[in-house]
Amino acid sequence: MITNLSDYESSIATALVDPSTPYPANHFAFRHVLNALGERPGSIIEVGVGEGNAIPLFAGSGHDFRGFDNRAEAVEASRPDSFMNALNGRECDVLVAMGVLPHVECEADAIEAMASLVRPGGHVFLEFRNAMFALTTFNRYTYEFMTQSLLPEIGAEMRELVEADIASRVEMGIPAGGTASAGFHVPFDVLTMARELDLEAPEILPFHFHAGMPYLESRDPLAYRRASVALEDDTSGWRGLLLGSAFLLHFRRPGPR
Repeated sequence: MITNLSDYESSIATALVDPSTPYPANHFAFRHVLNALGERPGSIIEVGVGEGNAIPLFAGSGHDFRGFDNRAEAVEASRPDSFMNALNGRECDVLVAMGVLPHVECEADAIEAMASLVRPGGHVFLEFRNAMFALTTFNRYTYEFMTQSLLPEIGAEMRELVEADIASRVEMGIPAGGTASAGFHVPFDVLTMARELDLEAPEILPFHFHAGMPYLESRDPLAYRRASVALEDDTSGWRGLLLGSAFLLHFRRPGPR
């Protein structure tokens, strides 16, 4: 585990230009969190702290960082800066949860429970996998999204035509494995859920952009990495809904600040 901000920044700088290293997707999500806090030191709680990869950035930026996880090995890995009883009865300024919601039975209940951990007016950032990204992957995800999510009610004759045509145009062997629909969310559906829960000022923040179809990455890894990183600063307000494979739901806990 990286334990200080300098080493964290060095690892990110390397990852931005070295396609042999994992893409630093969460780093771009964490930038949104830091922007919400501004320059004022604040308290951050991470649900699903994992191996503590966020600790150097948040703690190194002057914030009080705490986290918890339901896996003993993750708690042990991040123990120096994370605590099982993380809040000690206090409400925090910001809550972050990356990769947590696919593992809960009722998302609405989980979101409300996590929101209760921040102070009124505090920020909550929750990661979701973006179902609409499938429209630009041109692989099996595209086929499944078109036939199962976008056009579920068409008749048998039309469905046969659509399925055959899409299958002939996309890389059906990529990715291997089962259906892609589980764990993916349409951003607009997530916004609707947030409004039904009366969450304050919900917004969608896409990240992990892809500069073209993912299978093109192997043809020029360096060009693909550089172009994808550049897209993370997109300000269009809509391109990330199609090019980002993940997004944050950002909202504030209702109540007086």
